[in-house]
Amino acid sequence: MANADCIVIQGSNMAEAHPVGFQWVTEAKKRGARVIHIDPRFSRTSALADKYVPIRAGSDIVFLGALIRWVIENDAYFAEYVQAYTNAATIINEDYRDTEDLDGLFSGFDKDSKTYDQTSWAYEIDPETGRPATDPTYEHPRTVFQILKRHYSRYTPELVEQMCGIKREDFEYVARSITQNSGRERTTCFAYAVGWTQHSMGTQFIRTAAILQLLLGNMGRPGGGIMALRGHATIQGASDIPTLFHLLPGYLPMPKAGTHDTLDQYLGAVGDKKKKGFWANGDAYAVSLLKSWWGDKATPENDFAYDYLPRINGPHGTYQSCMLMLEDKVDGYFLLGQNPAVGSANGRMQRMAMSHLKWLVVRDFNMIESATWWKEGPEIDTGELRTEDIGTEIFFMPAANHTEKAGTFTQTQRLVQWRHQAITPPGDATSDLEFLYDLGNRIRAKLADSTDPRDRPLLDLTWDYPVDEHGEPDASAVLAEINGFHLDGPNKGEPLANFNEMRADGTTSGGCWIYTGVFADGINHAANRKPGQEQDTAAREWGWAWPANRRMLYNRASADPQGKPWSER
Repeated sequence: MANADCIVIQGSNMAEAHPVGFQWVTEAKKRGARVIHIDPRFSRTSALADKYVPIRAGSDIVFLGALIRWVIENDAYFAEYVQAYTNAATIINEDYRDTEDLDGLFSGFDKDSKTYDQTSWAYEIDPETGRPATDPTYEHPRTVFQILKRHYSRYTPELVEQMCGIKREDFEYVARSITQNSGRERTTCFAYAVGWTQHSMGTQFIRTAAILQLLLGNMGRPGGGIMALRGHATIQGASDIPTLFHLLPGYLPMPKAGTHDTLDQYLGAVGDKKKKGFWANGDAYAVSLLKSWWGDKATPENDFAYDYLPRINGPHGTYQSCMLMLEDKVDGYFLLGQNPAVGSANGRMQRMAMSHLKWLVVRDFNMIESATWWKEGPEIDTGELRTEDIGTEIFFMPAANHTEKAGTFTQTQRLVQWRHQAITPPGDATSDLEFLYDLGNRIRAKLADSTDPRDRPLLDLTWDYPVDEHGEPDASAVLAEINGFHLDGPNKGEPLANFNEMRADGTTSGGCWIYTGVFADGINHAANRKPGQEQDTAAREWGWAWPANRRMLYNRASADPQGKPWSER
């Protein structure tokens, strides 16, 4: 971002919500970069920007679409970049129909299932080469470029005025700013936060911005891209070692029922040996993960305990869970660092859903609304719910804050940093690590004599971390387990140095392949703290970045087709 010549902040109050990151905006501005803030609300970010453009909430996709139209109509796209690094010249199947042909729908829509069959969206195949057909002149009406041009032709400056409430001169100011600051010598970046991600059309906002940035040649280049500004210091970490229902650690997919019923089926889907890049060794990452979780109980004979993994059979996010609660299909619910009673969309539905539970565990610093809705919620005030009729048993468990526990956080640039414990949690407060470790021990003790096969995944877990005098598990031991170990051979017992050492034969373990190396040589590299002035600009000795402590990742588009930098700057 510090290398950008123009910065567009949209869906974020970056100056106040992300002040550390905003320093790079100010650094860029000192160099002469233009800063534009597009937001429904005037904030400190607006005050510090060169231009504030007010926008009607939820209309971002119209504004971005109009910018795409403006770029194409004015031939302001970076032609050499678009030709080399996008699919603009690729020809689409002749059966494809766009929204202007089908009254707002794309071809392949099934009214009953309300899903798309994407067959007609495929590329047309050249019979001579067997590869997707292309037209480098973009004249063929079914090139991606021409389809894009037709699709966005409706997004006019007049529509922007009508839908977004943005004056034409303000729209054109933004359009000129981003095009004049894009191309071979200059780059523009977009930055967004929860103003986009939490919107019902957030995915479409971000994808549209990506199309715009590809046309301008700003993806994969210094000072370009689309910056996701996270709402928490370790949102990246919560994706890496995920709190997401469809992922396993390191972005391995969750097995799907009926598709990945066997280990071979799963590994075939995860790691295609014909592919280049990281995922060619996906089988080693997956097997090492299974060995990390189930140790000696994961053997080649039982497919490394693959059957212990649950299967997903559809979406299992918070809103799907909420709907199942309303149908009395969910007995219990854990809330750790979440407050859906007021912090999720449709708070009323969330509160009503929790009233259908048998039990609810809330862990937080304070007695939040998700712990008190049963006596102080809006539905209690209106009489829609009565405290005496609610059967949910609620357990409030005080949690330690970030100064009261040790562990890592991983920020947007993939930098894993160790947080030392400063003080002991007060009273009954505990870290999430201690709470979950203790809960696991209690459940395992209750199931110790069980012969039910469904209990084996819990009983066979590797669950033996060292604890201190207060009962707090050693967080660095957990990080070492995540890093992984050699389980056999001359290096048996030693930490893995990097993910390339992982094997699919059960001779290595590792709780998250992208973090392998963070504990290389038995050293907690996340705790590295060598000051920047004592090392080079890559700062490889401050914390540790995944993968393999690589601080900068540029893709092929960062250089021209001849392999030379787009700009000598």
